[in-house]
Amino acid sequence: MAIARDIKLKNCQVYDENGDPIYGTLEGKMVLKVEYGDTNRLQKGKIQTVNDWHVEVTLKITATNAALKYYVVEQLTQGKTPVLPFLIGETLDKEAGNSERVRISNIVLNPEEITLWEAKADGNDHATYDLKGMSIDKPDYLDELPTYVE
Repeated sequence: MAIARDIKLKNCQVYDENGDPIYGTLEGKMVLKVEYGDTNRLQKGKIQTVNDWHVEVTLKITATNAALKYYVVEQLTQGKTPVLPFLIGETLDKEAGNSERVRISNIVLNPEEITLWEAKADGNDHATYDLKGMSIDKPDYLDELPTYVE
Protein backbone atom coordinates (compact mmCIF):
# COMPACT_ATOMS: atom_id res chain seq x y z
CA MET A 1 0.00 0.00 0.00
CA ALA A 2 1.41 3.38 -1.01
CA ILE A 3 1.68 6.13 1.56
CA ALA A 4 0.28 9.46 0.39
CA ARG A 5 2.71 12.28 1.03
CA ASP A 6 1.75 15.88 1.69
CA ILE A 7 4.56 17.54 -0.27
CA LYS A 8 4.16 21.31 -0.66
CA LEU A 9 6.06 24.17 -2.21
CA LYS A 10 7.53 25.99 0.75
CA ASN A 11 9.81 28.67 -0.53
CA CYS A 12 10.88 30.35 -3.75
CA GLN A 13 13.55 32.98 -3.36
CA VAL A 14 15.39 35.00 -6.01
CA TYR A 15 18.88 36.36 -5.26
CA ASP A 16 20.92 39.17 -6.80
CA GLU A 17 24.59 39.05 -7.86
CA ASN A 18 25.71 39.73 -4.25
CA GLY A 19 23.70 36.80 -2.90
CA ASP A 20 21.14 39.12 -1.27
CA PRO A 21 17.47 38.16 -1.64
CA ILE A 22 15.19 40.14 -3.94
CA TYR A 23 11.91 40.04 -2.04
CA GLY A 24 8.44 39.81 -3.48
CA THR A 25 8.39 36.37 -5.14
CA LEU A 26 5.20 34.53 -4.21
CA GLU A 27 5.41 31.44 -6.38
CA GLY A 28 7.86 29.86 -8.75
CA LYS A 29 7.98 27.02 -11.21
CA MET A 30 10.90 25.38 -13.04
CA VAL A 31 10.23 23.08 -15.97
CA LEU A 32 12.89 21.16 -17.91
CA LYS A 33 12.01 21.41 -21.62
CA VAL A 34 13.65 18.97 -24.04
CA GLU A 35 13.81 19.01 -27.84
CA TYR A 36 14.27 15.67 -29.58
CA GLY A 37 15.50 14.77 -33.04
CA ASP A 38 15.40 11.56 -35.06
CA THR A 39 18.63 9.65 -35.52
CA ASN A 40 18.89 6.62 -37.79
CA ARG A 41 20.83 3.69 -36.33
CA LEU A 42 21.86 0.83 -38.55
CA GLN A 43 20.64 -1.99 -36.31
CA LYS A 44 18.03 -0.24 -34.17
CA GLY A 45 16.38 1.87 -36.86
CA LYS A 46 15.15 5.36 -36.09
CA ILE A 47 15.52 6.49 -32.47
CA GLN A 48 15.04 9.85 -30.81
CA THR A 49 17.96 11.65 -29.24
CA VAL A 50 18.10 14.82 -27.18
CA ASN A 51 19.05 17.75 -29.40
CA ASP A 52 18.64 20.57 -26.89
CA TRP A 53 17.24 21.34 -23.45
CA HIS A 54 16.59 24.35 -21.25
CA VAL A 55 14.82 25.16 -18.00
CA GLU A 56 11.78 27.43 -18.20
CA VAL A 57 11.19 29.56 -15.10
CA THR A 58 7.88 31.21 -14.22
CA LEU A 59 7.69 33.57 -11.25
CA LYS A 60 4.64 35.18 -9.70
CA ILE A 61 5.58 38.36 -7.87
CA THR A 62 3.55 40.55 -5.56
CA ALA A 63 2.86 44.23 -6.15
CA THR A 64 3.26 44.90 -2.44
CA ASN A 65 6.99 44.24 -2.49
CA ALA A 66 7.84 44.60 -6.18
CA ALA A 67 11.63 45.01 -6.07
CA LEU A 68 11.96 42.30 -8.72
CA LYS A 69 9.49 44.10 -11.02
CA TYR A 70 11.38 47.38 -10.61
CA TYR A 71 14.69 45.64 -11.36
CA VAL A 72 13.30 44.09 -14.57
CA VAL A 73 11.66 47.33 -15.74
CA GLU A 74 14.90 49.26 -15.12
CA GLN A 75 16.95 46.76 -17.13
CA LEU A 76 14.48 46.54 -20.03
CA THR A 77 14.07 50.31 -20.39
CA GLN A 78 17.88 50.65 -20.57
CA GLY A 79 17.93 48.15 -23.45
CA LYS A 80 19.45 45.38 -21.33
CA THR A 81 18.26 41.81 -20.96
CA PRO A 82 17.44 41.21 -17.29
CA VAL A 83 19.31 38.23 -15.86
CA LEU A 84 18.68 36.82 -12.38
CA PRO A 85 21.86 35.32 -10.91
CA PHE A 86 20.04 32.46 -9.18
CA LEU A 87 16.85 31.19 -7.63
CA ILE A 88 16.38 28.59 -4.91
CA GLY A 89 13.11 26.67 -4.68
CA GLU A 90 12.18 24.35 -1.84
CA THR A 91 9.58 21.63 -1.43
CA LEU A 92 8.77 20.20 1.96
CA ASP A 93 7.39 16.83 3.09
CA LYS A 94 5.34 18.02 6.07
CA GLU A 95 4.84 14.51 7.48
CA ALA A 96 8.47 13.41 7.69
CA GLY A 97 10.14 16.82 7.69
CA ASN A 98 12.21 16.03 4.58
CA SER A 99 12.94 18.76 2.07
CA GLU A 100 14.26 19.19 -1.44
CA ARG A 101 16.05 22.36 -2.47
CA VAL A 102 17.00 23.13 -6.05
CA ARG A 103 19.01 26.05 -7.39
CA ILE A 104 18.91 27.32 -10.95
CA SER A 105 21.41 29.93 -12.12
CA ASN A 106 21.58 32.59 -14.83
CA ILE A 107 17.88 33.00 -15.51
CA VAL A 108 17.41 35.18 -18.57
CA LEU A 109 14.04 36.91 -18.25
CA ASN A 110 12.12 37.53 -21.45
CA PRO A 111 8.80 39.11 -20.53
CA GLU A 112 6.66 40.07 -23.50
CA GLU A 113 4.73 42.44 -21.27
CA ILE A 114 4.76 43.54 -17.65
CA THR A 115 1.71 45.02 -15.98
CA LEU A 116 3.05 48.23 -14.49
CA TRP A 117 -0.14 49.33 -12.78
CA GLU A 118 -3.76 48.23 -12.66
CA ALA A 119 -6.86 49.59 -10.97
CA LYS A 120 -10.23 47.89 -10.90
CA ALA A 121 -13.67 49.36 -10.19
CA ASP A 122 -14.41 46.54 -7.77
CA GLY A 123 -11.09 47.03 -5.91
CA ASN A 124 -7.60 45.58 -6.24
CA ASP A 125 -7.36 42.12 -4.78
CA HIS A 126 -3.75 41.15 -4.14
CA ALA A 127 -2.21 42.36 -7.40
CA THR A 128 0.36 39.91 -8.74
CA TYR A 129 2.49 39.83 -11.86
CA ASP A 130 4.02 36.95 -13.81
CA LEU A 131 7.58 36.95 -15.12
CA LYS A 132 8.96 34.25 -17.40
CA GLY A 133 12.47 33.34 -18.38
CA MET A 134 14.83 30.50 -19.13
CA SER A 135 18.20 29.10 -18.19
CA ILE A 136 20.56 26.72 -19.94
CA ASP A 137 22.36 25.87 -16.69
CA LYS A 138 21.80 22.45 -15.14
CA PRO A 139 19.59 22.57 -12.01
CA ASP A 140 21.65 21.99 -8.88
CA TYR A 141 19.93 19.95 -6.16
CA LEU A 142 21.23 21.23 -2.82
CA ASP A 143 19.03 18.80 -0.83
CA GLU A 144 17.16 15.80 -2.18
CA LEU A 145 14.09 13.99 -0.90
CA PRO A 146 14.88 10.45 0.31
CA THR A 147 13.64 7.35 -1.47
CA TYR A 148 10.21 6.52 -0.12
CA VAL A 149 9.16 2.88 0.25
CA GLU A 150 5.59 1.72 -0.29
